[in-house]
Amino acid sequence: MDLPAALPPRSQSRPVIWTMGISRVSRAFAELAPAYAGQADFRIVDEGFETAARSINEAARQGLVDAVVAGGSNGAYLRQHVDVPVILIKVTGFDVMHALTTARQLSSRLALVTHASTFPETEAFKQAFGLDFPSHSYVTTEDAAAQVKALKRAGLEVIVGPGLVSDLAEQQGLAGVFLYSSNSIRVAMEDAIEAARLARIEQRRREYLNTVLSHLNEGVAAVDAEGRIQSLNPPMERLLGLRREQAIGLPLEEAAPAISLDGPLRHGQKELETIQKVRDKVLILNRIPILSGGELLGAVVTAQDAQAIQRVDRNLRTGAPARPSGTRYDLDDLLGSSGPMQRVRELARLYAGVSSTVLIEGESGTGKEVLAQGMHRASPRRDFPFVAINCAAFPEPLLESELFGYEEGAFTGARKGGKTGLFEAAHNGTLFLDEIGDMPLALQVRLLRVLQERQVLPVGALEPVAVNVRVIAATHRDLQAMVRAGDFRQDLFYRLNILRIAMPPLREREGDIDELAEELYARAQRRLGMARPVRLPAFVRSRCAQYAWPGNLREMENVLERVAVSHAGRKIGRKELELELEITVPELYGGADEAPAAGGEAAFAPLDEIARTSQAAHARRVLDACHGDRAAACRILGISPATLWRKLKEAPPGAS
Repeated sequence: MDLPAALPPRSQSRPVIWTMGISRVSRAFAELAPAYAGQADFRIVDEGFETAARSINEAARQGLVDAVVAGGSNGAYLRQHVDVPVILIKVTGFDVMHALTTARQLSSRLALVTHASTFPETEAFKQAFGLDFPSHSYVTTEDAAAQVKALKRAGLEVIVGPGLVSDLAEQQGLAGVFLYSSNSIRVAMEDAIEAARLARIEQRRREYLNTVLSHLNEGVAAVDAEGRIQSLNPPMERLLGLRREQAIGLPLEEAAPAISLDGPLRHGQKELETIQKVRDKVLILNRIPILSGGELLGAVVTAQDAQAIQRVDRNLRTGAPARPSGTRYDLDDLLGSSGPMQRVRELARLYAGVSSTVLIEGESGTGKEVLAQGMHRASPRRDFPFVAINCAAFPEPLLESELFGYEEGAFTGARKGGKTGLFEAAHNGTLFLDEIGDMPLALQVRLLRVLQERQVLPVGALEPVAVNVRVIAATHRDLQAMVRAGDFRQDLFYRLNILRIAMPPLREREGDIDELAEELYARAQRRLGMARPVRLPAFVRSRCAQYAWPGNLREMENVLERVAVSHAGRKIGRKELELELEITVPELYGGADEAPAAGGEAAFAPLDEIARTSQAAHARRVLDACHGDRAAACRILGISPATLWRKLKEAPPGAS
């Protein structure tokens, strides 16, 4: 049948119902259909069996039919071969009695032929009228035709049956009595209207659900009890590399062999948050059986790209949709071309490529955090957070909640909703623990467990949270001495001291002083808003080279900013500037007004006039004579503070 030519467009308000029948059934539909014109659009199709099934399925694909009404073997066949509801015309006891009464008026030589089964009302009719007539049932059209021919040969004159049987009887020259009453056909048509209404409601629900599923980022597929795909949304199409039209009806394990359904379909078990590689992608899968009344109907499979989950997880942990790494410095910001600094940068670049814990040792102000930030930015974790905390800046209870977080209600005053700890905030990134030597012993135990288990247990929580964090710790203290004194846990020291970098103090970087002083002086001028920085005066640079810098880079930065305030941008002579600097930066002029206690500077020879083997002891004597004033001792000996420091290290204790 040419559907577009034969059928008008489908009504949007009324369901479309096809009535399938040949001759008598079609005429009965035609007589009753006008009464239901306001409720449904009934279309009489004079086809049966295979031809009818093809037409119905084609119309269903185009959305041109909601339900079908048919009777007898034709209806039974269509129920097995079409994808829309098929309502059968049901034969009632009244239909049987009325048809037999009509047949009895024509002849006493009658027979009843029905589809699939006989009716118990037949026996009551026989007894009431004192008749004895055969009752037969058929399944196929061929079966019905054979039985009609056999009944004719047996001398019967009237045959009662559905439209097919009554038509076959008339073709054989017998009287055919139509079994269906108008009321039975009317009931079937009304049932079809209700079935079509429910089907439309279900279709709208399905469309709503499909719309929702299509807007999910998560892939979703539904399978039946045999594992065949019944539905899947666009994200799942992309993950499986299949179009929906290709996938429907295909076994999921054939479409994606890596996704096993043994758990939900064969054992009725949920399989949640399993990790599976599918088509070169790592997916997080949930496989859930669908049960109804204890019967297994199928399963739902959901899938998410692991990389997308990691991005969301990172944002949740950090509490912001797009948090920057929190770093300002690269390894190139570690200025200095001296041998010690070159070795530091080489080690830092080597260590940046791995995730092992690093311990940075060095005096205050040597740039330990700059080094830690530079290692983070040179590492594969550069796109993830860099979180820093000074362990000496918090009391023990507050440091614990900062590091590990807490649950809502964990203690009095706890924030509603709890708080994410810094370990979780640094997930996939780097946590910098500055001044680790000042961490209380009780927290050292918890830190050790986190480093070992890679899990954090927030205060008040029962379930640990897995974290992937690289720890870089720093200290200005001698941790080994603290371990011997019982002030630092030995096991934690060994856990931290996997990779070690010692930051050299300025006094060991003699060749870097001039470079650092110029750079820090220029930065200070820029902070003060000076667009065109000037060079550091030569006499200030000379004094910087002679000073020991116990506060290292931090002290140098502060001192040179004071120099910049006094000098940069001002027209001032050298003598006037020196007088001003003696007041504002006494560090560079320390002890200038004090005389050595042992008879003045002339009482001691410069160091280069002393034999090398005696230089260390000589330096110690000069320093003692200056009452510990290193600047005065350097001036007497004619050496820099760094040289004095080295000579003092060479001197045996108590040398004089």
